[in-house]
Amino acid sequence: MTNNSTRWALLGVTTVTAVGVGRAVARRRHRRQPDRQDGWYVVRRAVTVDRPRDAVRAFWTDRQPAETGLPAAVTADGPGSLTWRSVDGPTTQEGRIELADAPQGRGTEIRAELRYRSGPLRRMAGLVKGDEPDLALRDALRRAKALIECGQVVDTRHDPSGRSPAQEKATDKAREKLMTGGRA
Repeated sequence: MTNNSTRWALLGVTTVTAVGVGRAVARRRHRRQPDRQDGWYVVRRAVTVDRPRDAVRAFWTDRQPAETGLPAAVTADGPGSLTWRSVDGPTTQEGRIELADAPQGRGTEIRAELRYRSGPLRRMAGLVKGDEPDLALRDALRRAKALIECGQVVDTRHDPSGRSPAQEKATDKAREKLMTGGRA
């Protein structure tokens, strides 16, 4: 049998551990928080594509929005600037894509900025469900890079590789970690 001092010590250790884990999770989630500007949440991401700027621009302006992964029609604002706006979904979104030559002639840099309006409760519900705009923008840029460079998006989910469901789950976890930049 344990005495009261052991119970209190165990309760103290459990409390300190719970508080520490809670703070670590809060710090980690804070890193993922988008900026706030004029009532909009703002997420910025970039990717380098091994194609000239004109080919990258043509990718977005010559295709339908569903093929590019963007939520609305794309409008060309200039030689290296594209914008979109969508009010059809659960949240109002608008975005801007800047195309710039990559250093040392290594292709084109695609710099994307996504702005969306969402109430705090809707945003928290989206985070719980996994509908995080930061990850969605990263995924859209990754897919656009794959489409521009090789013409298709390679995905190994549900392929007939003979992997067990546990191995599929482990692969999905590793893929998610890579897509989030090491954050799971």
